[in-house]
Amino acid sequence: MSTGRSPSDPRDVDAEFARMLEGEGMVVRPGRAPQEPAAPEEPQRDDPWDIGPESPAEPPSDEDRARSRAAHPALGDPGAGIRGAAGPRELDDEEVLYGDFEPPDPDLPAPTTGTLWAWTALAGGFALMLAAALTVVVPTILGWAGGLCAIGGLVALLLRAPRSRDEDDDGAEV
Repeated sequence: MSTGRSPSDPRDVDAEFARMLEGEGMVVRPGRAPQEPAAPEEPQRDDPWDIGPESPAEPPSDEDRARSRAAHPALGDPGAGIRGAAGPRELDDEEVLYGDFEPPDPDLPAPTTGTLWAWTALAGGFALMLAAALTVVVPTILGWAGGLCAIGGLVALLLRAPRSRDEDDDGAEV
């Protein structure tokens, strides 16, 4: 792959690669791919369950367990039982997300009687129309009446909706 450059030319990729491999202890012979030195073989163990010399020979003593609990107080007292556990309590999702923040209750106006009737007509009409379509017990004419009630409730709610926004209110509050 050399292009006629001298071997000391830093732009010669092959020469630079050979220098890098020599720095890693690998020898490159002309016409052969570089080969890594063979890894030393580990001695065969007779007992497959023997983890090694760093594994403890006996289970931890009570003193070792006490030191571990003192070093890691988050584990709590396992002897305290479920009711009187001295360890930390688990947080539910709301406490994790919000912490001590309590969102304010929205100030919604009380619905008027007309609005309640419109919502009832919309939901009840849709339910009646669905029941007439899916069962044989409810007559078809009640399905048509439910459809008309649903349309009437939707029209009533749309007529009650505000026509425009307040110019000074963009919806954000601090």
